[in-house]
Amino acid sequence: MCKEWPDSKPCLNYRCPHNLFWEGLGLNRRKINLTSKALEIRNCCCLIKNPWTSEEIAKTWGLPKERIREFEAGAWRKVLKQNFHRHLSKGIYS
Repeated sequence: MCKEWPDSKPCLNYRCPHNLFWEGLGLNRRKINLTSKALEIRNCCCLIKNPWTSEEIAKTWGLPKERIREFEAGAWRKVLKQNFHRHLSKGIYS
C-alpha cells in the first residue's frame, strides 16, 4: 500500500509490514479499533506525519496502555544495546 495507495479507504492488506495492524504483530483482530487517527492515515504507518502517543496506540490496537509502555521500553533497550555494540566494535569504548 504505502504512499502510492490511490484509494481513500483504509488498507486491509494485513500482510504488508507497513499496515498498522500487520499480521506479524500478533494483534487480536477483535480488539482493534479503527480510530479516526488510524483512518486518517488509512492504516499505513508510512503516512504518519506526527508521532502518536502511547494512549492513541493503545486505543487503536485495543491494548492496555501499560502493555504499550512495555513495548516501548523493550524497543529502547534494543536500540541502546545495538548502539553500544556498534560503538564497541569501532573501539570507542576500549
